[in-house]
Amino acid sequence: MTLSTSTWLMSNVPGQNRYYTIEESLTALREAGFTEVDGHLWAYSCHGRPLSEDNWREWTLETRALADRLGIIFRQTHGQTLGGGNWDDPNFADADFVWAMNYRCIEATKMLGADWMVMHPSNLPHDPLYNRKKAREANLRYLSPFIEAAKKVGIGIAVENMVDFGGRRRRYCGGDPEELIELVDTINDPAVGICIDTGHAHVSGIHVGEFIRMAGSRLKATHINDNNRDGDTHLPPFMGSINWSDTMHALAEIGYTGDFAFEIGSHRFPAEFRSDWCRFVHSLGEQLLSMAK
Repeated sequence: MTLSTSTWLMSNVPGQNRYYTIEESLTALREAGFTEVDGHLWAYSCHGRPLSEDNWREWTLETRALADRLGIIFRQTHGQTLGGGNWDDPNFADADFVWAMNYRCIEATKMLGADWMVMHPSNLPHDPLYNRKKAREANLRYLSPFIEAAKKVGIGIAVENMVDFGGRRRRYCGGDPEELIELVDTINDPAVGICIDTGHAHVSGIHVGEFIRMAGSRLKATHINDNNRDGDTHLPPFMGSINWSDTMHALAEIGYTGDFAFEIGSHRFPAEFRSDWCRFVHSLGEQLLSMAK
């Protein structure tokens, strides 16, 4: 298991209406001690961002070269997806753009040298009653072309657990462990695994350690964050109410060897504090990995 963080740790620059460049992000993360990162390609493939431009391949190759010079390795990335309510809008104008960008993210993942790209499962429009079978069948159709594209370039797809909205009607396939495991087992392909987002599980009322144990060898990627079950707040561990001792023991028990990858928001940190923030997160990660026994 290797300490990692999403490049999302360096996201929007407060007060400047811009996103940190990949150069700024990788440099700061390396200075903080990170040698492995999760490329948050979702952010870099929005309109006006590098992966949406005609020279996206050149940008990706330059990013890989920069990472090599810094001594940074990409082992997982995060692909594109629709935002919350956009799934429910059959006329959402940007849907084709989003899916085109996701294919670019797949190719970029390979170019960066990563093995796995994380994808959200499909979010069906709201139904009066959630239909587990219909959601599974829809996701089998939805994921299939992306899985084939990933296999063609030589990477895997890790399907992420999403938030179970409980009494407010479920929206995502994979909102509970059994459902996500059933989806991945139905696909039954070594190029398809699971990404556990610890915050998504916790806010949904799921015991994170038991979810990890259930996933077992299917677990190929992680998004590590915390919350107090009051929202998907992406807090650092120990700032919410997840049992981190049991979580780390569970990762050790299943013999997980992928990235222990923080997915923590930091949008409000002033730029002058960002280096301190990154160093704190790295130190926190080292302490957590020492608990994986």
